[in-house]
Amino acid sequence: MNDYQRFVPSRVEGLRGVTEVIVRPDRLELRSVGRSVGFRLAGIARWPRPARLRRLLIRLGCRFQPVRVADWNWDSIPSHRFFRFYTAPPVVVYMPVDEPQMHAGSCFARVQEVLATGGFYTCDMC
Repeated sequence: MNDYQRFVPSRVEGLRGVTEVIVRPDRLELRSVGRSVGFRLAGIARWPRPARLRRLLIRLGCRFQPVRVADWNWDSIPSHRFFRFYTAPPVVVYMPVDEPQMHAGSCFARVQEVLATGGFYTCDMC
């Protein structure tokens, strides 16, 4: 199993011209022709207080509950499903046009799996 999920989003809000999204356990990468923008997940996560101590302990190898990095919306139309990452401004990544209808085996599910391997999770917006 790869330690990342790469896909072509149906659309992206917050950044222009994104042609590819790569989700890794520690970062989000958005690529377009001629440029790449990356976000460290630890930098956008909503850390519980005291945040600085928690980040330090994680760097030292301590494990805690996963930390939230995005909200999500599961729509009945696969290309309307999205993750809203806690970047500034927020980046909203919509799933591919050819996304399967079911959760199992979908790009949506795989993004959540990859984030979980890095100690991060996403939260339902509803």
